[in-house]
Amino acid sequence: MIRNSAQLFHVKSKLAVVVVSAALAVSSMVSPTSADPIVEDRLSRLAGTLGAVHYLRTLCRPAEGQLWRNKMLELLASGEMDQPTRNALIGSFNAGYSRQQAAHKTCTTAAANLGNTYARQGAQQARDLARRLGS
Repeated sequence: MIRNSAQLFHVKSKLAVVVVSAALAVSSMVSPTSADPIVEDRLSRLAGTLGAVHYLRTLCRPAEGQLWRNKMLELLASGEMDQPTRNALIGSFNAGYSRQQAAHKTCTTAAANLGNTYARQGAQQARDLARRLGS
């Protein structure tokens, strides 16, 4: 039973990780180089979001360690992608990370909240991508 908002947040965080993992598993069914610009755009957005979450969660929730970076590595390992696509996704991840690094030097309430927001957005992006790839 969930007794307080901290427990609810923990459950939601775990759910977001599961959703991202599921979407990455689905993405392995279709190559990101499948000439679908919508898929490529969504993969790029997801990579940028993962970069932002990785920085903010490392800053505010160090116990998560390399979780979000590892999710990016899973994304890169999914499907067969050409080097330009791979480089573009890495660039998106790094840009998301760098934007947050420039904006947040210490963990503040705003930084923690933004990390949570990006985690939710990433989960939504992953669900949207999974639906697109699953259709």
